[in-house]
Amino acid sequence: MIRSRLLFLALLLSPLASMAPAHAHGSHGGGSELEAGEFDFTPLITVEGHAGYENNLRSPARHFAGDFLIGAEWAWGLGNDQQISLSAFVGPALVHGGAEHFYGEIHVEDGAVHEEAHPARSRVDFKGLFEANYKYSDSLSFQAFWNPYVVTSDEVQIEEGETETFETKGVKNEVGIKAKYAFGDGDVDFGLGDSFADLIDGLYISVDHRQGWGADGVHIGNYTDPRLGVAFNYGETAFQVDLGPRFYTPGSYASGLINSRTDLAGEIMISKPVSEKMDFFAHWKFVGTWDNSAGVGGGLQHHVGTGITYKL
Repeated sequence: MIRSRLLFLALLLSPLASMAPAHAHGSHGGGSELEAGEFDFTPLITVEGHAGYENNLRSPARHFAGDFLIGAEWAWGLGNDQQISLSAFVGPALVHGGAEHFYGEIHVEDGAVHEEAHPARSRVDFKGLFEANYKYSDSLSFQAFWNPYVVTSDEVQIEEGETETFETKGVKNEVGIKAKYAFGDGDVDFGLGDSFADLIDGLYISVDHRQGWGADGVHIGNYTDPRLGVAFNYGETAFQVDLGPRFYTPGSYASGLINSRTDLAGEIMISKPVSEKMDFFAHWKFVGTWDNSAGVGGGLQHHVGTGITYKL
């Protein structure tokens, strides 16, 4: 049950989050493997508070939000330990600061980089998280993602009679595909006496590719994350840690302003059941950048979040 719930937590934490070990092993809302022809439906509600700190920018930006998402997973057993599942979640996001945006986006106006931080505005946006998952075996799985984000109002700032647009009303889009291979069965529990040598059973590798578009339809860019990670439990508390390079390529809107680069990205996730129907989760994502091109600078950007998932 603990491991199956990680599927939903990993999906809801962030569009950029790596999927939890449960996803690689084909667990679903019912908490057990599905036989050929068997179907499972699990409705869920997730409430999360999260904050983003882009300290790598020349003008550091901050983002605070509270997400209230409702959704479900539909899962079908195919036999031979194979399984297909579809997940869909939608809901409002109470935002203070800039809206969520695709990784690496910079503010370009009149062909030049504007390095001012987003003005501190509060509003209600809407977001969706959609995923298709194919579990080929206990070790290998594939995912496809679509994460739309609705910006409900223009974000402008007027200074000395000049208007500068930081955010455009409309729908942002992010799509991606991911492959993940687990080296072991994922059953590592230090609370039951497992040692560090047993972590090999929790090791996995993954490759995640994402593409992003702004609300005005402009292609923001793409990145590819190859990751090495490990998942383990200590009693009822589940942990996941992964790390790897991020190969980022900006869209043509930033041509001549910023270059393709290699960053370092990672994530730490923690989950613990509060009751039979509710889980607590927390996570920290970070990306280190060394590029000193216009609007980017160098340093770390962070995303931290915590919340609960409730099974209806």
